Amino acid sequence: PQCCGIRPPNRRYSRAARTTTNSPTMYWYTASGGGLILVVLLLRRRLTASSDGASKAALPQSTLREDVASVRQWFANLIGPTLRGRPACKPTMPAVIPTVVEELKQVMDGELSWTFVDCGCGQGTMLQPMRNATVDGRRLFQRVVGVELDPATHREAVAAHNDPAIEVVCGDMFPFVDKLCAGDDILGGCAVFYIYEPLWMANLPAEEMRRLYGGLLDAVARHPGSVIAYCSADAYREIGASLLEEKGLVLRRAVKVAQNGAFNKLRGVYNPLEFWQVPRISTPPTSESL
Repeated sequence: PQCCGIRPPNRRYSRAARTTTNSPTMYWYTASGGGLILVVLLLRRRLTASSDGASKAALPQSTLREDVASVRQWFANLIGPTLRGRPACKPTMPAVIPTVVEELKQVMDGELSWTFVDCGCGQGTMLQPMRNATVDGRRLFQRVVGVELDPATHREAVAAHNDPAIEVVCGDMFPFVDKLCAGDDILGGCAVFYIYEPLWMANLPAEEMRRLYGGLLDAVARHPGSVIAYCSADAYREIGASLLEEKGLVLRRAVKVAQNGAFNKLRGVYNPLEFWQVPRISTPPTSESL
């Protein structure tokens, strides 16, 4: 998940928002709503069990157990913190992480040293799995970094990780990325920047959002081979494809995932997960090689 506390509008960078609702009535409404959703989900599963298998094959599949777990996680990250007056989190579903890993393997150059950066990491759901990811018997990432704005959520992420190769930074992701990309390389190699709608509750004007992301993409674009792994909401985008193309990135892979778990299945709408890469600079052949 990624979280966000109360900040001035141009500093609220995260996948969550602070709320103050703390009513027992709200709790029971929430519990009842969750039960109703599960009933509808079960009915939907029965109604769609005989649907065309070919059309379903292209969409993320899940078991009933996974559907129930996704509902539980959403309530734990969105409703639970709300009732306690804490920042609510918009989580990256655990079932999505293997897809991120497998798609990245098709894009990354295995000969380089790679760093994974979760821009707005929240409690750090992505960090340990990305550190554990391997390809051909070696680690996919030599370093994993999470950036989280909300101090309390940052402390939770730090407490959850003791791997020395995992770093959790408390701060604004935009200047962090700019500083990280300021040198000739990124920590000795390239980086994957994972972005899952960290401004979802920031209430920023479209022009400001474009300016912020444009600056981030300009910084990343200085490093050929680096990747933006961008997962958008199922109904809107924070980073338009035209902006990514304008900054020189190329779409390498695109799939659909269920970042909302069972709720994607209920609505029949899924989240686009895209992998945009900075083109590598090709070296012209020398006279000796001709």
